[in-house]
Amino acid sequence: MIYQKHIPKFPLDNYIDSIVFIEGNNKGTGLPKTAMSLVFNLEDSFKLFTDKQFSQYIDYKKHWVAGLQTKPTNVESYGLSKMLVVQFKTLGAFLFLNDPLHYYTNYYIPLDSIFKKEADETWEQLQEAKSLNEKFLIIENFLYRKLLTNKLPNKKLISTIEILLDNKVNLSINEICKQLNISRKHLNDLSKEYVGVSPKMLSSLNRLQTTLKTISSSRTEKLTDVAYKLEYFDQAHFINDFKRFTYLKPTEYARLVEAKQSLKIVPHFIPFE
Repeated sequence: MIYQKHIPKFPLDNYIDSIVFIEGNNKGTGLPKTAMSLVFNLEDSFKLFTDKQFSQYIDYKKHWVAGLQTKPTNVESYGLSKMLVVQFKTLGAFLFLNDPLHYYTNYYIPLDSIFKKEADETWEQLQEAKSLNEKFLIIENFLYRKLLTNKLPNKKLISTIEILLDNKVNLSINEICKQLNISRKHLNDLSKEYVGVSPKMLSSLNRLQTTLKTISSSRTEKLTDVAYKLEYFDQAHFINDFKRFTYLKPTEYARLVEAKQSLKIVPHFIPFE
């Protein structure tokens, strides 16, 4: 697998974590993340399986936006895959889309249903581009044109998200609401609109991402240390929480890390043979 990351220039870097080029036979399970992504697929089509038996699927051909996922997704490309993936920051995608983000949660939406003919035009430009740097620039220009700076999130929501994603701060949702003088219902509504899920779900997804990154860079026998570091009440709670979002035990994931080196680079995607 070829994996190259590009950090976009200002002001896009305020809202986008990275633009990644991925080339290879793309088949596997994507685990939940804390933000949405946008994909331009330059070769072949892409299957999103809708059942655990890998018998039913939806075809995605050129481009799509992946809403925030709260459960594993099984995917497969036809033959060789060449994708440019825009990975948004947690509060980033809202400024490029015209709908509340909970409309996208656990869905893949073709870009032409959002951006009309401009999605196809950008895909064609990417096909004609001769270098990877030129492709990154085309993506940046497309995103810059879509940037809606008049839709900046509520400041209290921004503060809430910062607290939730800060692994050094351990405050409950109710404590955060009290500290910021905002009702829990109002905070839930804001979070679903600007992020796609509730603050509680976002906190759980962030904990999962921290766990995946920690395990992918640790030795298997230190999983008890991971649970302790993430302040789980006990090992059983840690295992159940991990299985809830991945359908795997932490030890099973750790063995996969040892067998599949790509997980050390991309902890949230488990490739199949």
